[in-house]
Amino acid sequence: MNGRHDDISFDTSEFDKMLEGVGRRNERTVAAPLDGTTAAESSGKKKVVNLSKYTVLLNEQDALAFDQLAYEMRAIAGRRVEKSEIMRAMIHLASIDTTVNRILGQALDRRRQA
Repeated sequence: MNGRHDDISFDTSEFDKMLEGVGRRNERTVAAPLDGTTAAESSGKKKVVNLSKYTVLLNEQDALAFDQLAYEMRAIAGRRVEKSEIMRAMIHLASIDTTVNRILGQALDRRRQA
């Protein structure tokens, strides 16, 4: 190295926001258990639910589709909808709705994709 310092700076605030809370498993978060929205108990206090963090790896096409889905859900709900809310809702729907469960199973059946 030549000891020279270049005057280059990067705004990492958006990246820092994305990493906020990463690595803290089971931290206590204010959220409803199924849809991720803030929930008030009958006493007016906010309900606290333990959530676990997971990492999802998506290819570029799936990432764009997920971004589009999030945009559409925000338009339908009339509020900001977090992608984690969408994931929790999809998991919940697949676990309670036999039609959604069957369709998901068909989409994941590698024998049909061959």
